[in-house]
Amino acid sequence: MKRNDKRRMRQENACPGGILFAVRPGQTLTAIAGLFSVTLEEIREANPGLDPARLSIGQIICIPGVADRVCRRGRLRMVRHGETLFLIAREEGIPLSTLIEANSFLPDPTLVFPGEQICIPLVVTTACCLVLKPGAQVSNGNFRGVALIEPTVNGGRVTISAVGLPSPTAFGNFDTYLGSLVFREIERLIQLRRVAVNQQPAVWTGARTVDVPPLGANLVVVFPFNSQTEERGPDVLRGLVINCQNG
Repeated sequence: MKRNDKRRMRQENACPGGILFAVRPGQTLTAIAGLFSVTLEEIREANPGLDPARLSIGQIICIPGVADRVCRRGRLRMVRHGETLFLIAREEGIPLSTLIEANSFLPDPTLVFPGEQICIPLVVTTACCLVLKPGAQVSNGNFRGVALIEPTVNGGRVTISAVGLPSPTAFGNFDTYLGSLVFREIERLIQLRRVAVNQQPAVWTGARTVDVPPLGANLVVVFPFNSQTEERGPDVLRGLVINCQNG
């Protein structure tokens, strides 16, 4: 085994269950703790001898206990000297947008440091189903939904069906429902239409082919919408894409 490989293994083993993260310009230990939703004490315990007052740019610290949370659908990979997310995405054979979405914890995806770890997402090519539940603002709603997510090499198709939704006017001045595939910085909207208008309970459904890998999204939501003013209402249904289950 090469010396560099041995050193890399030692570094990775020094943070079991956690992730190695490089200090960014202007960051404090408090800011880093907030970024990963851990306490300062947890970081100090995982990094004996760390001086919060003397952090340096690119310094590698262990963020304990967050690996499963920040990289649930993938594996951790250490960044090597000279690498960028673009080069890593090309080497791993995955779209750059998918890699960026999988590493939403990075403050700036254009800036990575050697020695830190990033998440390489599993590229799933089989369809999965996601249960959509009432949003927090309508938690008592007697309706339900499901999203079928079908990934392809460069994108995918998302089909949403919702049962029991009331008329959009029940939530205000709205005339239809939209679905949305929500990423960190973008979204893809899906027009829903009511089928079998006289049928009860009401069924709304819609589908869209998307130009980005749908399993890299964070959420699927459904909300009432005014097609004239483009005003959107509360999320009446939502589901975390990470919970999408294969048949």
